[in-house]
Amino acid sequence: MIATIVSGGLSFLFVLLFTAIGTNLFKSKNIGQSIQEELNFHDHKKGTPTMGGVFIAAGTFFGFLIAHINFWTIGQGFKVEIDYIVPEVLSLLLFGTLMASVGFIDDFLKVQQGRNLGLNAKNKIILQIIVASIISYYFYTWDLSTTLYLFSGFGVDIGIAKWFIIVLFIVGFTNAVNLTDGLDGLVAGTSTVSFGGVLVMTFWIFRHQNYYTNFMNDAFLSLDLSILVSSIAGSCLGFLWWNTNPAKIIMGDVGSHFIGAMFPIIFFAIGADALIFFICMLYVVEALSVIIQVASFKIRGTRVFKMAPLHHHFEMNNWAETTIIVRFWIVNGIFVVIALGLFYGDWVLFGN
Repeated sequence: MIATIVSGGLSFLFVLLFTAIGTNLFKSKNIGQSIQEELNFHDHKKGTPTMGGVFIAAGTFFGFLIAHINFWTIGQGFKVEIDYIVPEVLSLLLFGTLMASVGFIDDFLKVQQGRNLGLNAKNKIILQIIVASIISYYFYTWDLSTTLYLFSGFGVDIGIAKWFIIVLFIVGFTNAVNLTDGLDGLVAGTSTVSFGGVLVMTFWIFRHQNYYTNFMNDAFLSLDLSILVSSIAGSCLGFLWWNTNPAKIIMGDVGSHFIGAMFPIIFFAIGADALIFFICMLYVVEALSVIIQVASFKIRGTRVFKMAPLHHHFEMNNWAETTIIVRFWIVNGIFVVIALGLFYGDWVLFGN
């Protein structure tokens, strides 16, 4: 329990400090955000330092690894010891970082070319699919169940389709978070709350291993998974300090790809696959708004929203940016609570 708290705190402090340093460094190097032409109401954000997601990923590594260093042993006093790191849990973090590298390439090209277009859509999706396929294959080597779980106690065995579903979820949620990242603090704030909800789940699993061992690889029953999730949540919260409106720095694709990939990776690891739709409901709605907008225009020749993703629709309706952000935070929080209720309800029905 102590290591879980420490990891989140360390990640928070690391990101809080180094994002401040990085913001000034990026500004001096002209590593700034370019704005889409149609978003003329975001002109004031042009030039804001970007690629801040590197600090979220770095902070996660820092908190996770340092939390495994024990400086005090009860009965023995000061004694430095390195606790065992579960390699399977560390691999989840490495996979998220691999997806973040795709976002980093995209951000780098945007900065280098001085425009809001890095990788073209085709190349970007190909790289995302390659990374997601690597992750899916790795899950396969762990003998992950082919059951697609609604909750741990209920699921449907879909056989080989499970490995394609994993790829679809990872790519889908990575892009959903990326689409949502259009307002100051929107993704940083919602992801802090969402990962906070996931933290409750992973710690509960650690304390009730006898039940969850039926649906998970035993490696993920360890406290290490909670330490990892706490580190991500702490990093997102630390970044929010500088990313809140008006943002001093933007996370960029490197941050949204890291966060977006970690959600499905963790949910498949804990065998609660479909709960991601509640924990990440805001991202789902934002992505659906784009799909609906494009489909409606191609089929009917008309648009459903004034602009997609959804947060831009409300901006076009003259909602203040802070109003949209806070209300979206509230909606996200409601669905996180629902997810926790469903997760606990599953244990009540099947775990006793």
